[in-house]
Amino acid sequence: MKNLTAAAPAPVPAGRPPVRPGLGDRLKVLIRYPETGITAVAIVIAIVFEALNNAFLSSEVPVLLASTAQYGLIAVGEAMLMITGEIDLSAAKIYSTTPFFAFYLSAAGVPWPAAVPLALVGAAGIGWVNGFITVRLGVPSLIATLGMLFLLNGAILTVSHSQPARTPESFINVLLGSDQQNAGTGISQIAAFLWLVAIALAFAVVLRRTRFGLHTIAVGSNLLAARELGIRTQRTKILNFVLMAVLAGFAGIIEACASGSIDPSAGDNTLTLYAIASAVIGGTSLFGGSGTVIGALIGAFVVASLNDGLPLVGAQAGFADVPLGIAIVVAMILNIKLTALRVRQV
Repeated sequence: MKNLTAAAPAPVPAGRPPVRPGLGDRLKVLIRYPETGITAVAIVIAIVFEALNNAFLSSEVPVLLASTAQYGLIAVGEAMLMITGEIDLSAAKIYSTTPFFAFYLSAAGVPWPAAVPLALVGAAGIGWVNGFITVRLGVPSLIATLGMLFLLNGAILTVSHSQPARTPESFINVLLGSDQQNAGTGISQIAAFLWLVAIALAFAVVLRRTRFGLHTIAVGSNLLAARELGIRTQRTKILNFVLMAVLAGFAGIIEACASGSIDPSAGDNTLTLYAIASAVIGGTSLFGGSGTVIGALIGAFVVASLNDGLPLVGAQAGFADVPLGIAIVVAMILNIKLTALRVRQV
């Protein structure tokens, strides 16, 4: 009868050093992370601008971080929504409308610290309407949110008579970055950016570690398959529209507290486009099913760096749109190629 006992593994020769991963292996590991490419681009941009003008990473840092927060908060919401296969073009007008919600509540006697969260509830309502029209009524999100953009723009200009309002004084303004315009005010000078980092990290965990996040990815990857698995696809999309609107409204509240003024024309359409560009550059697919919240944050830093850094080195106003346009196209190409490469490695 044959001996069925498994043979003992051959002993490893003593003294042989463990095999260390080579450069190629390390690169393969990095490629698995969609944020790798945009992180390298952000570092290169910072180094180049600092070399051309050493004010870029010194006196300009608060301005740069404030711009990053402005684009990034909306970009995080757009990234989550784009992962489901939808998009929101009304974000900039939610951004400018939400502070007026808070202002009129305050004028009606509601304390400003209470008016701010109530205004965000109003922003959530706008997001719910966008989601309902898109998901339940079958209107493409591009059209539904474009209509909302014009509706909010006309409404807020009419109600406010196109006149800005002064932000009420409150301790909450400091928490949201009211001192970011003043040099040497410590951590409150970068409060908006700290809010962005905290929110981005929270949503990164939500996207990858929670049922809602996994459902969000599944809905964007294959809607029919997600339905077959019992995922409530309509609710998932509507919730992401709501999150998008709340983040856009929060960005508007932060800007109003930082500047001390609530401007009905504060949210122009380029703000939405910059936020979408940040999400796309950061690795979020316009086709849905894949994306990264941290990538959207880094993408916002790249967009802010181009907008703030190019004038520092003598570029004409508006020239930042040239490299930004190129970056969007290149980012999409890299996203497609790297996704295909990751699939082959699995």
